[in-house]
Amino acid sequence: MEGLSRGVLLERMKEEYGSMLSTENSSIASSASTSRRMKHLNLLVPLYQNYIRQEAVSREEHCCSGRCKVIVRRIMEQVRTETEQWSQMQEMLEQVREEMEELNSSWDFWEDRALDSEYLIQYLRSAVEEWKQKAVSSNDKANELQAQVFMLKEEIHNLRSKI
Repeated sequence: MEGLSRGVLLERMKEEYGSMLSTENSSIASSASTSRRMKHLNLLVPLYQNYIRQEAVSREEHCCSGRCKVIVRRIMEQVRTETEQWSQMQEMLEQVREEMEELNSSWDFWEDRALDSEYLIQYLRSAVEEWKQKAVSSNDKANELQAQVFMLKEEIHNLRSKI
């Protein structure tokens, strides 16, 4: 096959049948033989040329298929790598989503606690003010009562001295 693809067969055919093509004046027997050979040659030449073309295409396809295989392998490797990276990104995104949900829940919990604490502080401040007012009022009342006690003691003392 290798010898055929190098053009050896074509050369042999030219040597064998080439003389027949150049000699038009031959005998009738030779002419009949030549015409059979010419028909045969006319059939063989296109077949051989087609074979040469197919061999070239086959070599080209083989080279191309080798290069194409390398390119396809690279593309497949890139696709695998990118698919793996995409999967990792999806996992990371899912983790971020979960953490965001936890943070939102935590935020809501602590916000509620802060509001409750703020309400409690306001309530306690009101209670403290109320108690302060009660303490001042009670202190004033105590002072009044002490003054009355003092006056009553003086009156009792004055009454005893008169008696």
